[in-house]
Amino acid sequence: MIRIVAVSGNKNSGKTTLCRKLLKELEVLGIRVGYIKRTSDEVLSEKGTDTGLVSETGIDTVLWGRDGLRNELAASEEITPHFIASRCFPDSELVILEGGKHLALPKIWVRTEGERQPQYPGIFMIYDRCGNKDSGLVYSDGEEKEMAERLASLVRGKAYRSAKIYFGDRPLPMKDFIADFVRGSIMGMLASLKGGSNTDKTIRIYLDRSTEGKK
Repeated sequence: MIRIVAVSGNKNSGKTTLCRKLLKELEVLGIRVGYIKRTSDEVLSEKGTDTGLVSETGIDTVLWGRDGLRNELAASEEITPHFIASRCFPDSELVILEGGKHLALPKIWVRTEGERQPQYPGIFMIYDRCGNKDSGLVYSDGEEKEMAERLASLVRGKAYRSAKIYFGDRPLPMKDFIADFVRGSIMGMLASLKGGSNTDKTIRIYLDRSTEGKK
């Protein structure tokens, strides 16, 4: 099941800015992530237009323009965050939903200056750009990496952290069972080598790919 986390807050609190930072950090961590921006504005093509007439039938529609694509689907049934995630981001591990403070989702609350403790359910992190760390839930500007790592742990768990593979500085995304397989295989091979059963908690392996094909 795709995990969905809302980034909520009052108007002009900085939700979009935080979403961009978190998405960038999650990408660095190798998390397959999607992004939904909730708005009160109408987003479908006007009725009577070519696209509007098709989307009214409930058929999934794509607008293909010079600058990109836009997917449209008329609300023939109740649209939920999980419906959108499964339809638009089926291969994602985590979806960030901007807005949705009234939705029953785990939330990161973006706090404005002088704002009191928010009373919406599901808040497990608070982002305060002014650095007012008045509880253990609060993160401030510059701590987006730590927030992304906490989000990554929600979907990858301990198994992901037990085995990591990097191509240069880019981490290779791995599902939990793949991480377990990689770790178990390498540990099994090293255990058979002299000195391979030491008590070091971290093992580093470096492969030089520049020698491939050379005799």
